[in-house]
Amino acid sequence: MKLYLIRHGSIDKENPEKPLSERGIMQAKAVAEELKNYNFEKVYCSNLLRTKQTCEYYTKDYIEDKRLREIQGTLNGKKFEPEYDSKEREEQDRKNADEIFDELIKNKGNIAVFCHGNVIVYYLNKVLKLNQNLWGSLIIKHGSISILEYKDDKLQIKAINLIDYLPNEIIEKVVYKSNKD
Repeated sequence: MKLYLIRHGSIDKENPEKPLSERGIMQAKAVAEELKNYNFEKVYCSNLLRTKQTCEYYTKDYIEDKRLREIQGTLNGKKFEPEYDSKEREEQDRKNADEIFDELIKNKGNIAVFCHGNVIVYYLNKVLKLNQNLWGSLIIKHGSISILEYKDDKLQIKAINLIDYLPNEIIEKVVYKSNKD
């Protein structure tokens, strides 16, 4: 069984609903074209607009699940809004992410999961069983595919951040800032 974790395309940050930007639409179309090379038993999708838009370029036949929503707050080491910075929110995010993950890995065949960068990092961290989290050191690109495989009773990472199918002009450039600035 393989889990294909697909991050949504780039978003329009000016719009409060955070739909896909023009670049995000191009990324969604490119990832949809790439996914035609695979056969999936099921397709899951977060219930947020940007993931549904990305998914729907590939298929409109998917299982929408709010447990795949963006992980925020203390669980990922970031603080965005006061309502995310609570122990209760952290526990609920962890419960949701763990619950759906356990269900996903019980499936047979290939499963596509359209979700968010922090969810993907959380799952990679689970597979690696690290004591420290990866949020500060791993950036999941918009429109990328990461692959987990369950084989011989072991969950393994097969790929992280596949983007070779994206045209160069729609790959977001990441600018790193030094702490010394």
